[in-house]
Amino acid sequence: MAADDETKASPGTTVSAETEAHAEGEASSEADATSATDAASATEAGDAADASGEAGAPTGRGRAGRVIAGLVIVALLVATCVLGYLLWQEQRQDALRQSAADEASRLVVQLATYDHTDVDGHLDSVVSEATPGFAERYTEVSEGLRELLASGEGTSSGTVVNAATESVDGDTAVVLVFLDQQVTNVTVPDGRVDSSRMLVTVQRDGDRWLLDDAQLI
Repeated sequence: MAADDETKASPGTTVSAETEAHAEGEASSEADATSATDAASATEAGDAADASGEAGAPTGRGRAGRVIAGLVIVALLVATCVLGYLLWQEQRQDALRQSAADEASRLVVQLATYDHTDVDGHLDSVVSEATPGFAERYTEVSEGLRELLASGEGTSSGTVVNAATESVDGDTAVVLVFLDQQVTNVTVPDGRVDSSRMLVTVQRDGDRWLLDDAQLI
């Protein structure tokens, strides 16, 4: 009986052992699966980190590129403003030089054009567009001029052949003027043409030029 009991017990024991072995196998498989899952997750996380790092690098380069582009634009704007200002200054200087030449020519024509029948009118027109210094000097010499013109029945008509501004210094400009005068008097009743060169100094007074000096050269 004992032997039979042992014999009967053997299959049960075998089944139990097989069951335990099977359970251990399943546990081992589950552990392997978990390990594999963890490894896959770690791999995915590493790949994601690498991808994030790779994505961040272009972003940094892009930001630096935008900063550089902004600096270049600012530099171009500054350069444009500076060049514009210099161009404006040059144009303004050219306009002043041309204005000085034009006004000096007109003032010289006014100075060189007179008639013995209206000396006072000529004097007034010259003085009204002259600096105080030149007006005073011209008034002083005009007394002798009045007598000379009256006795000689002199007339003159001035024409500027050419004029060029020599210099502009602040509110003062010096202009070289080439002048022709058609002169008549008792000595030359048919008239003659006197050509001369003059250095004319004009001074800026508000928006106009005043005659300050006129020298024959």
